[in-house]
Amino acid sequence: MRSNSNLDVMANYKQILSIGIFMQFMMMNFLYAQDFDQVYVFKGPVKTLSLEMPNYGDHENTLNTIVEYDRSGRKIKETSPYKSVSEFLYKTTSDKKPLLTKQYSSIDNKITGIEIEDRNSNGKTLLSGTLASDSWSYYYIHDYASNLQKIRWFTDGEIYLEKTEETINLNTFKIPEGFVPFKWDRKTSFGVIKKSKEFADDRYEHDVTFEFVEKNKPENKVIFRYKGADVYDAGKGYWNRYEDGKEIEERYIYDATDISDFGHRYEYDEEGKLVSDYYGYFNQMPTTFMQRNRYIYNENGDCIQKISDAEDAKTNSINYKYTYDKNKNWISKTSTYEDGSGGTIRRNFTYYNPDELDLKNSLSESIYAAYLKELKAYKPIAEKQFQDYILARDKKQDSPLDQTDYQTLRSKNWKDFLPKGQVLDSLTTGDLNKDGLDDLVMVYESEKLLKQEKNDCRTLIILLKQKDGYYQLAAESNGAISGENMNNVFFNGLEIKNGILIIQHDFLRGGCVHKYRYQNGGFYLIGAEQAQGDAEHSSSVDYNLSTGKYIYTYHDYSEDGDSDESNEKEGYKTLSALPNIETYEIISLELEGFYL
Repeated sequence: MRSNSNLDVMANYKQILSIGIFMQFMMMNFLYAQDFDQVYVFKGPVKTLSLEMPNYGDHENTLNTIVEYDRSGRKIKETSPYKSVSEFLYKTTSDKKPLLTKQYSSIDNKITGIEIEDRNSNGKTLLSGTLASDSWSYYYIHDYASNLQKIRWFTDGEIYLEKTEETINLNTFKIPEGFVPFKWDRKTSFGVIKKSKEFADDRYEHDVTFEFVEKNKPENKVIFRYKGADVYDAGKGYWNRYEDGKEIEERYIYDATDISDFGHRYEYDEEGKLVSDYYGYFNQMPTTFMQRNRYIYNENGDCIQKISDAEDAKTNSINYKYTYDKNKNWISKTSTYEDGSGGTIRRNFTYYNPDELDLKNSLSESIYAAYLKELKAYKPIAEKQFQDYILARDKKQDSPLDQTDYQTLRSKNWKDFLPKGQVLDSLTTGDLNKDGLDDLVMVYESEKLLKQEKNDCRTLIILLKQKDGYYQLAAESNGAISGENMNNVFFNGLEIKNGILIIQHDFLRGGCVHKYRYQNGGFYLIGAEQAQGDAEHSSSVDYNLSTGKYIYTYHDYSEDGDSDESNEKEGYKTLSALPNIETYEIISLELEGFYL
């Protein structure tokens, strides 16, 4: 069995790097995200909203959105900053969720997507899907039993995922001590077990969620959720308490039965506005805390200052300044940080007159009926896709193991060395042992039943051609070629050149090459190269394992691109033995910060 310890080290390093880049991106867009939460909050019978947002990725341009509403305050049309339009159709005047959504280009009116649902008289969704380019890119079949809901999710013409939601009988459920601090209503409280299993890989999720409502006080409740016993971080989750419809506490859950003394505490003013958010230990708050946010509001109920402080850290604040229209909706909101940075959001409203009819879009009941017909017509096709997959999966699982002894096999047909249930990935020929005969190297992987399957392992075998024309197995490796699930490492082919087996892998930004030579009765790694970089930096290493010599090169490019600072150094790293292809694992040899 292959060891993944070195692969895990590299994967963890890349994950940490990705997280760092992601956090930088999130900080750059924090102001945008924070402001975005409030831009669609307004008063009165709004007919249209024209929104102008700062573009923090392009300071010379703004992001402009136009939204049209019906008299119930529901979106019926939205034109985004990215040249796309969405229109919404609702089943009844009281529905909040649209039954049909049409998306199209604002340039040529070409439809880019249709999202549609089929609901029964009780409002339960029976079928749903996304139609794009005349095919169902996503399709969902919803099934219901007495206490179980099942959703089968299809994508690109095959089954992708199955979700289940099973209702818990609260009469038999033992509530952990301290989880529900009041007498609860048995009619409105509930518990649900949610599970999700992907068919293409082993990804599996299992969550348990409860909502307990206080008897005779429906706005007071406790919601807690945690991971199921058969998944990673089992028993870990969150416990949230609400009073008068406002969240007042968020705590962490451990082992599904223990509520932590650590989390968030929220406080509100008499009008229900959030005035403070404490983060720390409940037995020490509000006197002592790790982090705290405080909010100050003007007479219109809009936040004019957010003050953030933390343990042993400087207090920071963001100030907000508004202008208003006659309906007391703000039409400009300027955010200013302590360093002077910030931005302004602008809104322009039009309002319905008392006797004015709702705005209309291009959608209608007849259009919905036409798409609904397509939605229903696809169900038997999806059902057959699912059944065909189940049959193929069961057949594969029940197939007898390949009993061929490939170590002793001799054959003139290389295909005889391809095990049952495996498919060819790559193949190359050439003389590897200098006998004048064309040898053969092939890479194979497990046969896929679904397009989205990813094989963790690819196998490389080397067949040496004998003088009588028969092939014989000379080497086999499960580590020289990356699997499809290896983080950002992509197999890109192999070749035989001048008696050397060359294997190429690509990264998102860079790649690596490994060179193997036949010597001393085996195939050994004699050379490894790797290069990586971005717009400002690049680095590479070229390692001759036979001599131990390597050349490391680093380039640092200036912002204007006119200068190129380069550094190159030579070094030596001698190994006690050259790695054998049968035991070597890609990305396991460290050199100058590279993993070869």
